Amino acid sequence: MISRRDTVDIAVPFNPRLKTRLERAIAQAVHSPTRAMPTLRRAVLVATAELRAQGYQDERISALLGQLVEDVVRARALDTRSIVSGQPRWSEVRSKVMQWTLDAPRA
Repeated sequence: MISRRDTVDIAVPFNPRLKTRLERAIAQAVHSPTRAMPTLRRAVLVATAELRAQGYQDERISALLGQLVEDVVRARALDTRSIVSGQPRWSEVRSKVMQWTLDAPRA
């Protein structure tokens, strides 16, 4: 029997495939930032373009995706701290996601 993880409730109108893609990319980026950041960046750019097409403003998109990072971290218990800086590992991921949404090219 295959069990599916409960997905994080995202308060934006994404299709289930994009929701899953974002969640997995965030979890991988928190766990292994060096390898997973390019994948997360691509997912964030797709999500940003979709939200812009639906009329969302950049600041709102940035806040929504930043909140999504926090929700995924809490839901998957990924709130560990960096050995080097002592900061939560996800805080850097969150700040990069928020910056990528603001820097994303317009269609």
